Amino acid sequence: MPRATPLAAALAAATALPLLALSPPAAAVPAAPAAAAERAAAPVAGPPGTGWTQFFGDEFDAAGVDTAKWNFRTDVKANSAQRPQNVTQSGGALHIALKKEDHAGKQFTGGGVISKKHLRYGYYETRARINDGAGWHTAFWLQAGDGSTTFPAEQRTEIDGFETDSVNPTRTSHNVHGWVGSGVHGPVTYGSGTYDTGLDLRQWHTYGIDWSESGAKFFIDGALKYTAPYTPGQWMHDYTAVWLTSIATGALPDAGKLPSAASFDYVRYWQRDYYVDNDGAAAYGYSTTGTWQPSALTGWTKDSPVSYGCAAGAEATWRPRLRAAGSYEVFIRKSVSATGGDPAAKVTLNNAGAVTTRTLDERSGSPGWVSLGTQPYQAGESASVSLTASGTGCAHADAVKFVRR
Repeated sequence: MPRATPLAAALAAATALPLLALSPPAAAVPAAPAAAAERAAAPVAGPPGTGWTQFFGDEFDAAGVDTAKWNFRTDVKANSAQRPQNVTQSGGALHIALKKEDHAGKQFTGGGVISKKHLRYGYYETRARINDGAGWHTAFWLQAGDGSTTFPAEQRTEIDGFETDSVNPTRTSHNVHGWVGSGVHGPVTYGSGTYDTGLDLRQWHTYGIDWSESGAKFFIDGALKYTAPYTPGQWMHDYTAVWLTSIATGALPDAGKLPSAASFDYVRYWQRDYYVDNDGAAAYGYSTTGTWQPSALTGWTKDSPVSYGCAAGAEATWRPRLRAAGSYEVFIRKSVSATGGDPAAKVTLNNAGAVTTRTLDERSGSPGWVSLGTQPYQAGESASVSLTASGTGCAHADAVKFVRR
């Protein structure tokens, strides 16, 4: 685990309390009326500020897990094997059964779900409670993968909304880790350190992650607990799945408290800003005409490629899918080549037929986001940004963004 930051130490000092001596739940999964009453008493949070549109979520109200939305965690790690059979839904919540049973060479089994949809910037939230009894690690986190391993080849960004070890049910941590893939650590790590929240996390609490280009903010019950200044120049900001999981780790679980369960009331994702890239999952609205080739220039997020087109009239276009009407400031990411950049590339902003143009000098100045102004936009795909080569140099296509104002 990463070392505690000064902010984490201050949080810990401010909230240090003895462990709360509360009675354990009467059953691994409570009866539906009791569960509903407990959840209703828990804080309701939601994203900070305005302009958010919910795009993904699951209220876990169905009789079983929606396998169109979720994969099951199936790896064998630490002290448990993870089994799909351990994940059920009842009483309006998803439950991960924690058991003492022999499976795949382990004496205990846990589980979890991983979203099939991969997402990036936005506000993620769940309401959850951990089990009673030592030996289990429950988490709400973001990372690429399908649940068959926590070390997939495509692993780049990991953002941990909360990681709680049940041996200390008032303590948690929030983290950001960079990975090279397949379990190889990259150079980026931020962490709150494990601190005392002053809350009994065996009861229902709401956890939020506000992930943006400037970093990740972590909330409990609507209160900001930790900020990680994780920027795209430090490491790749890739698309990630949502993980809701619980596994046995550390000392062997207290078998006298089993079977038990970790439970999640819902998961929700809201989006406010929209990025369109020239590659990967964010290239859904990207297209070109003419000849474009890979460039050696650095893109807006680490390891993000840039393309270049040199012939006059070669054009790259980005068209976002805005999920809500509103006022947005639009940016294009400028690349700079002092010898080969296009000094007179044309940028065209088309807002539902209202067209404005400007010249982008890619031969001088610094790379970075260039504002194209703020104005109201409709929901949908009626807006676009195009970059056209003048023929006096090579225009470079990277990304655009629509930032809600």
